[in-house]
Amino acid sequence: MQRLVVLSAVLAFASIKTCDGTLAVESVQQQLLRSVQSPEGSPIPNLYLALRLSGDHSHALETQYLRKITTELHNDIQSSLSQGVPGAGLLSQYAMCVLASCRSLHAVTFTVQDKTDTLITHLKRQMRQEKESIDHSQKPLSSYFTFSGGVLALCLAGVRVNVHHTAHLITAVQHDKLAEAGTVGSVDTLSMAGMALSCEKKAGFYTHGEAALDAAIQKIKDQLEVTGEDFSIGNKYSTPMAVMALVAMGSHKDLSSTMLSLEADAQSGAYTNPMALSYVLMGLQRKSYLDLKHINCQNEQNNLVLEPEVEQDVLVEAVPVQKVMVVVEVVKSGGQIHLYTVHVPKGASLLTALKLIRDKNTGFTFEVEPSQWGPFLSNVNGEHARQSDRRAWNLLSDGALLSQGINDFKIQGPQVFAIRNTAY
Repeated sequence: MQRLVVLSAVLAFASIKTCDGTLAVESVQQQLLRSVQSPEGSPIPNLYLALRLSGDHSHALETQYLRKITTELHNDIQSSLSQGVPGAGLLSQYAMCVLASCRSLHAVTFTVQDKTDTLITHLKRQMRQEKESIDHSQKPLSSYFTFSGGVLALCLAGVRVNVHHTAHLITAVQHDKLAEAGTVGSVDTLSMAGMALSCEKKAGFYTHGEAALDAAIQKIKDQLEVTGEDFSIGNKYSTPMAVMALVAMGSHKDLSSTMLSLEADAQSGAYTNPMALSYVLMGLQRKSYLDLKHINCQNEQNNLVLEPEVEQDVLVEAVPVQKVMVVVEVVKSGGQIHLYTVHVPKGASLLTALKLIRDKNTGFTFEVEPSQWGPFLSNVNGEHARQSDRRAWNLLSDGALLSQGINDFKIQGPQVFAIRNTAY
């Protein structure tokens, strides 16, 4: 019955598509352009990639954002490299942004200990460290998502990827090692690995075990082709990237219901986070990172205009603020459990709830760090959960892992949250 209700909803939405593109695509493009103009936060490379891979462009705003990437992001990477902090993830994203701008990767350099090397040289060096970590501990230095992104970036740049990198990724797929912290088979990681291995196959770089490469791609494809009752792949936030991967892998799966559901979610405003919106735009237009290989900066439509936001006069009645009870359970690495209760306004974010608990002087403390997805918990009650220690704070709502960040998740009713320091 639930699947029939969802199908009716997406079919109803299909009737409001425009002739030259969906309203959903236009809505997402406008939201991303507004994010480009926002002075807040560090640049999000994926936002730039989504705009560059789109069929419509605003060259002025794209150039403005590229300038932010080549200054702020460049400086962040330079600082990390100088301090010896692992940086394969940002280097990979930066490399793809340079490709998307049709500029030369050889012109981008970083200087460490008075030695200047190109972006690609530094990325290869970082990927070698990731491989060595897999050799010694069976796990990459960062994550398989980052490792896959590094393989993909090198492949897109036309660099023959070290055969051991590809072999490690194939082995990880074969032995189901792509789950990230606290998840069971991360759809995002599978999607990135699928695009990386597909790039390798199309480039003809991996000739040491083509049968194993094909089998790994097929296994990922089989896993991503499974949809839920609402036609999502994993959940509504992982679906766009899964669509990108299935397109890259040449899947013959009929994605029409998934695409209609994705369009309906986008048009209804289900996505507000800029990072999520960037994946949504690529998914809606059936683009993948592999399309960066064929980008043509000389033959584009410069026809995308940022529309002014419509201000509506709304008569607001004095309605009492409805509050709901929230229970937060903190489980530290040693198993110690602490419970906290607070009443929050309906519609408040989880981050707001945590601040209210902290302000009650209950002994609860927390710290956040910025990320491209928004703030994430780094310290709770004086205890860190660092990637370098292969630990993370897992967030659960009524027993299920949250698919949104603490600033994006809105509390609509009484809920029980668990915050657990988990090894991975």
